[in-house]
Amino acid sequence: MGADKIELANISRVIYEMIDVLICEVNGDPNKNAIQLLFKCILPKLIAASVDCKNANNLVRASYVTYSGLLLSKYGKSALSGYTILLQHLCYTLDGLERAEVRSARVSLVIGLMSLLPQKSYRNIVKWLIKLSTTAKVSHRHIAMEMLSKLLSNEPEENKSKETTSEKEISDNASPPTTEQQSQTVATDVETQDKLEDNTENQHAASMSTDDESSQELPITQKGIDDHEMTEEEVEGLLHARAHTVPLTEVLRAVYERVTDVSGTLRTRALVLLAECIASDRLAIHQAVEELNGNGAVSRLMAAGARCVSDERAAVRRAAVTLLQRLLARYPNPPPTDLGILVSLCRDASILVRSAAITALGELVIQSPSDTMIDAFLSGPMHQLSDPENKVQEQVVTLLQQILLDRLQKYETTDVEDPLPWMFLAGITRHNMRRHLQKACTLLAKNSNSINHRLVDMLSTHLGAACDDRDLQCLVLLTSIARLVDYSDISFVLDYYYKLADDTKSRDARLLPLALELASVWARWAAAAARVALRHHLVQRLASGDGEGQYHTTGCRIACAALAAQLDPDNLQWATELMQLSEQRALSGTGGGELEEWMRAADLSLVAPVPPSPGLLKLFLDALTDPPPEWCEAQRGACVAGAGRLCVRSREAAAAAAPRLAALLHHPAAPLAARLNALHALTDICTRYTCIVEPLLGAVCGCVEASAPAPLRRAAARALTRLLLAGFLRLRTPLYYRYCALLADEDHDVREPAEYYVTSCLTADAIYHHFVDCVLHYNKEDSAGISFDARQLIYDVMLQRLSLVQKLNVQCRLAREVLQHAADSLDEHDDLPPALHAALLDAITLLCGPRMKLPKKPQNTGDADIEDLHERVTTNIVSHKMKRTVAEVVVPAVLQLYARMGPRGGQLAVYLVRIATDLLNDYRHEIEELIENDEELVERVQQFQETIGLAPPFGNTRNLVTASAPPEPDTPRAPRRRPRVPDGGAAPRSYKKRALRI
Repeated sequence: MGADKIELANISRVIYEMIDVLICEVNGDPNKNAIQLLFKCILPKLIAASVDCKNANNLVRASYVTYSGLLLSKYGKSALSGYTILLQHLCYTLDGLERAEVRSARVSLVIGLMSLLPQKSYRNIVKWLIKLSTTAKVSHRHIAMEMLSKLLSNEPEENKSKETTSEKEISDNASPPTTEQQSQTVATDVETQDKLEDNTENQHAASMSTDDESSQELPITQKGIDDHEMTEEEVEGLLHARAHTVPLTEVLRAVYERVTDVSGTLRTRALVLLAECIASDRLAIHQAVEELNGNGAVSRLMAAGARCVSDERAAVRRAAVTLLQRLLARYPNPPPTDLGILVSLCRDASILVRSAAITALGELVIQSPSDTMIDAFLSGPMHQLSDPENKVQEQVVTLLQQILLDRLQKYETTDVEDPLPWMFLAGITRHNMRRHLQKACTLLAKNSNSINHRLVDMLSTHLGAACDDRDLQCLVLLTSIARLVDYSDISFVLDYYYKLADDTKSRDARLLPLALELASVWARWAAAAARVALRHHLVQRLASGDGEGQYHTTGCRIACAALAAQLDPDNLQWATELMQLSEQRALSGTGGGELEEWMRAADLSLVAPVPPSPGLLKLFLDALTDPPPEWCEAQRGACVAGAGRLCVRSREAAAAAAPRLAALLHHPAAPLAARLNALHALTDICTRYTCIVEPLLGAVCGCVEASAPAPLRRAAARALTRLLLAGFLRLRTPLYYRYCALLADEDHDVREPAEYYVTSCLTADAIYHHFVDCVLHYNKEDSAGISFDARQLIYDVMLQRLSLVQKLNVQCRLAREVLQHAADSLDEHDDLPPALHAALLDAITLLCGPRMKLPKKPQNTGDADIEDLHERVTTNIVSHKMKRTVAEVVVPAVLQLYARMGPRGGQLAVYLVRIATDLLNDYRHEIEELIENDEELVERVQQFQETIGLAPPFGNTRNLVTASAPPEPDTPRAPRRRPRVPDGGAAPRSYKKRALRI
């Protein structure tokens, strides 16, 4: 500005001296009312400086903060009440608090000013903030929450040493306070502070000691005010120089109470603060958390986290995931039920929640590895390798690399190895999740260079060095990465295979098939001599094996034949000769083992260039229809498996065998092994000839009925899901009804594949188009007996996928196809059919349920919670025309049905009253527009409300705007006269308008 700094400093000094004179009495004693008035003038300056976060305003704010501290330091007790009221008004003023940067600046300002208070006043302000966190306005609760979060860094009251009375006075220049100014209560109620100058506090001589209020010196000097050269960082350091104590337990409890706040932002912030407290290293915070949790079987924080994972806001659910993770990390072996909460969130509708749950389970596995943790990881994040979002897949793959690949080392007998990767591989083999591991390795090979020959070198040192369990884990990982790595030195694989083949001890039956699979993948890199020797060994085993003592001959016959054919694909004469030899023995009944020769011929037919004879197929088909009575269950199951292998080779064989396999699958008295193999055979046929299996889907769907054996139901659920995911089947009725019924199955292994497909893969449009049909189908008498609760669970899973507009359309369809149909049936018959009665009960329950309710419109209460903007936008997406359509269809249907069923009473009539009440609340404006010109409908609505005991508020409304507006006041109006135009044609004189103040 070009002003002289010396002159400006002189003017400032004169102004400060004038202010000092004005705020003091004639006798020199400070006037507390004048000081309050001065703080009132400072208040808007501080608020304006915190709203606009510019550098110039930061300097202004630092100056006013320093001057406020000087006033408190200089005038002591007289300035304490006004200073406290200033702090309260800084928290209570709503200007700009909807912005995060303004809230942050305001909180930093208030916390700095609070640090100048004596301990007793500081404690009272903390209590006032706790009370502010429970007020009606969201913005007040929000800034109170932020203030409390800053106070959690203070020391607790019980650990603070008592202050002595020998400390210095507040300021050497402070005048001694009078007797009337010794002590004042600063915890004033905000609602009574309409005017700052009228707020005075009650005098209580014994409420606080004189030493407590005057024994703490303020670290502010007069020079800092006069020179105006202190930066904001220096002032902030001065303001935070004094340490205060707070009741940490009360503050933490106030934060905990905000977990159930109506504002989603506050719920999220409270959960985040609680999670930070759990992760804190301070002993005082840990003690406060333990006191808050209580001594019950389930801690309060765990119960709060379990409730919040079902919150409607995704941000709240994500914060709850972090809280649960911190709680579970405190226990070495957390209960599986608690881990199941995080597992269920891995399939949340929000990608943010899914990512948080996956990260939480991955960190828990790394921090405290155990079988329970690994089982939870395999049940949740591992299944998200098929997530529709690529980011989620990459997140799971990154965790898998940290858990498994980055921790593998070469086998050394002297070194102490990391047990986590081997525990993880043990879980893979325990849950039979090798396909998931293969997909993870494929994604890793695309995104990183962790799948390479060095990994194979490390695993080769473990193979055959320890035990069968370690060998199994190595082979599982090697077969998962074999197709992704070109590895030429496969001598260790061949040596391990020869060792297994020549071993006479009892070994794990899973080792040899995996070794053969690994050898078949890398066989192209073997030397010519090794290939010839391996082929000769395999053919010799196939030709001479009779099944006695050679477990690998029958169990791995197909793998051995396929590998031998791969080693020399141009010379398959051995396969044809061996197959024809087994056929001759099978047809003639010689060779010792009748069924064994059948199976050998069927296995060799998969690689032989010549098709098998029709007589072999006839043997299997006759045995399927009329098995020999001396066969056991294992033999019947083997016969079904052999017939399935012949079906893979020929379409004619598949067409001939599929009906008999379906009949066997549908036969409840058939052995379980035979039915399981028939299901697998039909699945293999479906992948090649879908048109053959589609007419027989009824038999496959019968496997998932409640009366079927549990292993068959689980296998059928997995098989149907795989066929649907691969596109070999289309989810059409009646398969749709049977498959969706699995959503409410009591068996988790049956329910889990259906939940995954419906929630992640099935389109929302398909669910919407079949929703009402499902309601009608599940209530038919000939359908499977599904309980009322199970049906509601199925509907709930479906409604989670529908959009708001689709839910409104579902309301219309339920009203048309169920409610109106029931009303028409009552006109013709006295009673409803049982199926229609059950469907009507389901429809009414759905219309009353929370999934069908419209989101409430935000009330204009002056709250400025900008985080709720998403909810408001979602509410406004639903057009007025769509709501009007619902009001036109659903309301008349409910009234018509109630007119038929109201006199009879019962549960349905009670539900109808509840629906009508909800409709009147949710669609009030639309109903008013609908019935404004329909006198008959107005009368019906009024009669209905009088029947249920409500005052009828409806009538002929003028329009939507004035329907709920208060009546206009009658104001006297004087007759107006038109201004007389002069003869000269000049413009009329303009008169000043009069406004009547009412």
